[in-house]
Amino acid sequence: MVLAAGTVAAAESAEDQAACQDDAFRVCQQTIPDRERTFQCMMANKDALSPACRAVIARYLPPDPPPQKSAKRAKRHQAPANLSPTAAR
Repeated sequence: MVLAAGTVAAAESAEDQAACQDDAFRVCQQTIPDRERTFQCMMANKDALSPACRAVIARYLPPDPPPQKSAKRAKRHQAPANLSPTAAR
């Protein structure tokens, strides 16, 4: 099947392959038989994969990074604006 090269490919079970095989041919047919390219294609198109295949692929990926701090928090560290009427002169 499909998942990724190296140790991940060796860790695939028959159930994992069955969950993603149809998706691989449907979404990334142009990359088959190159397993690494097929995995990358499936990652790039994961919204088009079946829920079962997305669940399989999720097990092989690192967790999502924590959300970035919002811009509002960054602004809190700036010096306050001088609103004094004499400041504009």
